[in-house]
Amino acid sequence: MFLVTTPLHANQNDGEMVVRFSAPAHDYITELVVLALDKSGLKYRCETTNNVTSQTRAVRLLGDENGIDLSWHVTSKQLEQQAHAVLIPLDKGLLGYRIALVAEKNRAIFQNVRSQFDLERFNFGLGFDWADLAIFRANNLITTEISDETKQQDMLRLGRFDALPLSILEMDESSLLPGLIYEPNLVIQYPAATYFFVAKNNDVLHHALTLGLTLAQQDGSWQQLFDKHFKSLLKKANLSQRKVIRLKNHLLPASAPLEQKQYWYPSS
Repeated sequence: MFLVTTPLHANQNDGEMVVRFSAPAHDYITELVVLALDKSGLKYRCETTNNVTSQTRAVRLLGDENGIDLSWHVTSKQLEQQAHAVLIPLDKGLLGYRIALVAEKNRAIFQNVRSQFDLERFNFGLGFDWADLAIFRANNLITTEISDETKQQDMLRLGRFDALPLSILEMDESSLLPGLIYEPNLVIQYPAATYFFVAKNNDVLHHALTLGLTLAQQDGSWQQLFDKHFKSLLKKANLSQRKVIRLKNHLLPASAPLEQKQYWYPSS
């Protein structure tokens, strides 16, 4: 269990708030939680757990006595009805920039793609609880559900689908199985926001995260953290040389702060 204590201003009743969340796949999230709560002045202690097996389960466990206090997801109208969203994108919208993992023999699979219509002949593998699944289907794209994410690369190698569209923030060539590569010509993009979510009645944590993220954005410390983890990766993704195919995202709530350009890639 990862523990971090910050002796700053106390919260209600001069106590220490325990903030429980699922151990993230990437250190960036843990460090962002700590940065935001430090900036907020909340006296807190973080605890991480490894027993949250899916995004759906994480939402159900928010606020439970034996559950968690904080999770993060690509937002949707349904999610914002179930839990209290901190309406500041954690990933600058980059989870909605998708570069496909393909078989090396198919490296030119998207070379002649010029529009969304051209994508309709391909089969895309997507996690059963990924927000992308509904987005791809709503854009008339063929999909195959992946029930076990640990098997997704094996399924691609076996030809169960043509491409596995992953966020550019997830790109990691060292984790690829032999015979798989990142397709070099295309990026599929749709508007998306990844937020922190807390239980509906957890106003203290919601306020602390909102305040902390806002202050970290204003003083540049959030940008420094983001660059530490993703600057070189974004350069390697070579977005400026890729054809962009834009999809519509009917799941994005009207509450998304699209007009606040400082929170989106590329920042203006």
